[in-house]
Amino acid sequence: MSPQELEVLNWFKFAWPGPLVRESQWLFAFGESIHFIGLCLLLGSMLFVDLRLMGYFKKFSVRAVLAYVPFAILGFVLCASTGWLFFTSNPAMYWENTAFIVKMVAVLLAGLNALIFTVWEHPKVVALGPGEDAPPSARFFAAASLLLWFTVLLLGRWLPIFTVGTN
Repeated sequence: MSPQELEVLNWFKFAWPGPLVRESQWLFAFGESIHFIGLCLLLGSMLFVDLRLMGYFKKFSVRAVLAYVPFAILGFVLCASTGWLFFTSNPAMYWENTAFIVKMVAVLLAGLNALIFTVWEHPKVVALGPGEDAPPSARFFAAASLLLWFTVLLLGRWLPIFTVGTN
């Protein structure tokens, strides 16, 4: 690890709430519980939305299932907030962790996928009623969304397996 990397990681180590998490006996575990709730909201909502776009749950209009997107956003905010808590508690451990790095790339790709879907596909699919199929491009973005978010989930579970560094 370069001296510059160590300097940046040391800054993260002392950024809020890192010191508080390291001094607390319960804050990390509490964060894990909130992270899990966020994952449930995010993945549960996106599973319903993406599966409808892929052709399942056709008795619902796309507009009806898109009403779950705010729950997915809330879930993401909870996960990002608690993820920051985890990262600042031991940045070197995460920085050297292959699963963490790939997980962050998957989160970025999932965000780009959502942005592209929102700009190009949302206007096309929002008016689809019950029984109507989404266009192939919307189905592609929905499948990519599920693949990326479940990859994020799997890599999160693999973080302890790939842990190599400590702070």
